[in-house]
Amino acid sequence: MIKNPEYLLENIPDITAENEEQIVQYFPQYAFYENKGRGRCDCFCTSCRCWHLNEPFSLAHNQIHICKHCGETVKAKALHYGRKKLERSRKFGFCFAQSGRLYIRFVTVYQRFSEDIYNENPVEMMPQYFFSNEYLYVYEQHAMQRFAYNWYGKSFYQMKTDGIIPSASQGLAWYWGPSEKTLYSGWDSTVLLNLDVIADTDLRYSCADELSDRYTVHEILKWLNLYVRHNNAEYLIKGGFDRIADLLMNGQLKLNKIHWKENNLLKMLGCRKTDIHSFAEYDTNEIELYRNIIKEEPNIQNASGFISSLSKLGTFAVNEIHDAGVKYRQILKYGKNHQRVMLWKDYLDNCKRLPEGIEELMPAHLEQAHDRAVEKVAYYTNKAEAEMIAKRAKTLKPLLMDTQNLVMLAPETGEEIISEGKILKHCVGGYVNRHARGDTVILFIRHKASPSIPYFTIEVNPKSLTIVQCHGYKNERESNYKKPPEIVEFEQQYTKFLEDIKNVRNNSKRTA
Repeated sequence: MIKNPEYLLENIPDITAENEEQIVQYFPQYAFYENKGRGRCDCFCTSCRCWHLNEPFSLAHNQIHICKHCGETVKAKALHYGRKKLERSRKFGFCFAQSGRLYIRFVTVYQRFSEDIYNENPVEMMPQYFFSNEYLYVYEQHAMQRFAYNWYGKSFYQMKTDGIIPSASQGLAWYWGPSEKTLYSGWDSTVLLNLDVIADTDLRYSCADELSDRYTVHEILKWLNLYVRHNNAEYLIKGGFDRIADLLMNGQLKLNKIHWKENNLLKMLGCRKTDIHSFAEYDTNEIELYRNIIKEEPNIQNASGFISSLSKLGTFAVNEIHDAGVKYRQILKYGKNHQRVMLWKDYLDNCKRLPEGIEELMPAHLEQAHDRAVEKVAYYTNKAEAEMIAKRAKTLKPLLMDTQNLVMLAPETGEEIISEGKILKHCVGGYVNRHARGDTVILFIRHKASPSIPYFTIEVNPKSLTIVQCHGYKNERESNYKKPPEIVEFEQQYTKFLEDIKNVRNNSKRTA
């Protein structure tokens, strides 16, 4: 950010008549016509800005027409259609050079026509353009500052960050306004004009004007923000590393992956001179792979060929396996192909989840070792889950209620919950994980005379202490099996039981 930026607002460059002429080509133009009969027509072309009378053709409303006088494509509109409904807008960024600084004024320009739909004066027939201030960006060689326009105060005010245009939406080029006939543009379709004036500023070496053909306005702003912090970013473009610049602008390569303090391009990139042509085409994973290889084998002769072979195995997987402690040459020799490398990576990922960790980096029989690791992970996962359920069974005792004939039990294992669902033929078996995590409470309702035989299952919300559901065999869907009266009565009593617990809990919170 520029220090004491208020003075930057003292001489904001004005938008000129020349700037107003520049924006015309970005708006639709029309032929306001009136058919005179016998294949004759009077029309006013807003592109060449004059009347063409008694033309040897007739037009239809919304017909696309090429004006034979100016050669431009225009849209035909019936003369008395109502020009006030034809309103368009678009975002523009006007660039100015002033005192060595680059000023960019972002405005919304509105195209409107006379509201008098019967006025045929050529001046009134031509579109009028109105400019609305939005943002102001100012760049110096080593800093930038942006401002937003305050419509209430009719002035610009300082913005804190050095980001791109706020609320810029990706992929939305136009959206309809209040009227179906009204079209507005979003910030992603902003047109940046006169960027070539950067040659007259302290940012003349930024190469931003060279990038404008393939970069969006937002990417240009990102590049300028990068350049004012790291002036040597110009080396990337001048050295032919456009792909690296693209990765930076797209966020695919983090800024800290470039050694900005270096003034030598190769040192900036961490690249050897012999590998410069290959490096220029690398993606993010290949860049990381290259740097790791050079660090591991500083005297390697054919680094690009070695990387090409490893890339066929999958650079992301290769880098992860390397991070586990395997050297790249070992990866290439042991991995053999992409499918085997992915199996290897999955094996190592599973081993990392085990208490004993990775015991063999390169097992003699990879497939068998992979299957064993998967089985172990499942075992330890189930074991941890079982311990959680057993521990919960003790904490859930306050939620258990007995009646004269019925008793409630808390499950002590996941198998008990699964068995409950199988016997009663309902879906409680799928609630094992949720019960183990404490997201819900599963309890069993049994007859006191036969407490080991599943009867009804009840689910309780642990936060609100309310019954979520209570079901028996097949969820009582069969016509000959309905919820018995003793369960209906039990639910009513249990609801009051939970309310009492809730009241005690709330009173304890108030007292605390």
